[in-house]
Amino acid sequence: MQRPIIMTVGSKGGPLERLEPVLARSSLDVQHVPLASTALKLVASKRPAVIIAVFPLNDLCSEDFFRGLGNCMASLKDTKVILLANEHYLTQLEPHLDERHVLLSPSWTPEVLQRYVLSLLPTEGRHAKRLMLRLEVEMGTGPRLRMCQSDNISETGMLVRTNHLLPVGAQVRVAITLPSQPEPIQATAEIVRHTDPNKEKIRGLGLRFLQIKGQGLEALKEYIYTQDDFRLPQIRTSKSP
Repeated sequence: MQRPIIMTVGSKGGPLERLEPVLARSSLDVQHVPLASTALKLVASKRPAVIIAVFPLNDLCSEDFFRGLGNCMASLKDTKVILLANEHYLTQLEPHLDERHVLLSPSWTPEVLQRYVLSLLPTEGRHAKRLMLRLEVEMGTGPRLRMCQSDNISETGMLVRTNHLLPVGAQVRVAITLPSQPEPIQATAEIVRHTDPNKEKIRGLGLRFLQIKGQGLEALKEYIYTQDDFRLPQIRTSKSP
């Protein structure tokens, strides 16, 4: 699988000098472009997953940068943009912000910024965060339902403890009870493996989520986010407060 491209734009020193090595250790293809005008010419062909621009830029004012960015990203629906700028530039940048841009302080640690970059990548481009959790899971095929526990869970799947080993490839209905949710999350999952008793201490099934109904995926992500005790020090992500 091709490594996601992270394009960094701006002077090499400062926050980029600290951040780029940390991103590279996450198996990301980090490509630095000093000049914003050059970066805009490369976006369409490089198709970066994330663009990280440090303000002020060396060669373009904010209006010219965002105008060019809008033109070259028109066909790149998944590309996200991180703007590293302190509060001094907020008034200048705020009119250009939308749902694809996030404004962050360059003073935050490279590790915090790295984790936010990873959170922006499509699921297939990053490792889903798996946590060892004890959650109630109601699992069934057809009218038969069984209660079991999740041993670990991510936004893409989970491992459940059960002695009832359904065949690999079978689809099951899953209801996940989270402490933060009044109603269980309803999902459809595929059995992708059985645990190996010679290597693992539990007996159970590995499930891959095929569909999570309604707002269940967002609720699951939020729960994993809070359990991981991660808080993004975010300045602004859109024009709205």
